[in-house]
Amino acid sequence: MILPLLILSVKVVYGSDDYDYIQNGRDWPNIHEYCFGKQTQSPVNLDNNYTNTNEDDMYFFPKYKPTNVRITKNATSHRIIPANDSDNFGPLYTVNSWSESVAYGGKIIFFRSEAEHTVNGVQYNLEVQIQHTLLFATLTNRSTVSVFFIQDDTASRNPFLQSVIDNYDKQEFTLDLSQLVTSSFSIQPYYLYAGSFTYPDCTERNSWYIFERPFKAPNSQLQFFYNLYHNTDVFPHGNFRFIQDRKSSAKKVKVYYRKDPYQSQQNEE
Repeated sequence: MILPLLILSVKVVYGSDDYDYIQNGRDWPNIHEYCFGKQTQSPVNLDNNYTNTNEDDMYFFPKYKPTNVRITKNATSHRIIPANDSDNFGPLYTVNSWSESVAYGGKIIFFRSEAEHTVNGVQYNLEVQIQHTLLFATLTNRSTVSVFFIQDDTASRNPFLQSVIDNYDKQEFTLDLSQLVTSSFSIQPYYLYAGSFTYPDCTERNSWYIFERPFKAPNSQLQFFYNLYHNTDVFPHGNFRFIQDRKSSAKKVKVYYRKDPYQSQQNEE
């Protein structure tokens, strides 16, 4: 049974700002010790080497809502956060096959151009990362939902991206994450693995839920984010961290690939 929503106001720290993307994170170990030599660093390449379909399926149910937000900008990061610190983008419930449930609240949206995670070695044009905190505990663990975008000039403009683009320079505006991740969209296959923040201090307290299938968006939209994070002093080659090699600690890597629940029905038809 899913517990009713309880909003807790907890002041949290989301990392450090004394870094840049000149080397896409290769020099971060010189700044933050947790960005080097640990076992579960992110991002990773998601492929069959890390796939494990023998574990219990994990389902998650987003209940995102229109939220008044603001964009915080500094030299290293642009983040969309609720305008009211005690608010969130709406709850995200995760439920396993044993009916054990956990509730998170969306607190930060990051845009990565190009994508940080790769799928079978492919790096998509854009990754949208929605970082969550636990709603029913004071633990500092995070849960991040990621979706990819790939360029397709025949595609219609994505309404979520367009809302961000149209309001990017406003002090506050209303953003609806349900335009991006809907309940019907969340049934598609995704990867789940235990990892870290992809920015200093690279803390290893983050569970990643990454949808496999990318959205399509025209170049007119993707170019907006490309221009933000390329060809500048801080972002010469994008604002993504390079892929972390975790094969030497494969036993500690837990990446799950959830099969499409409708795939077996399609195969029978």
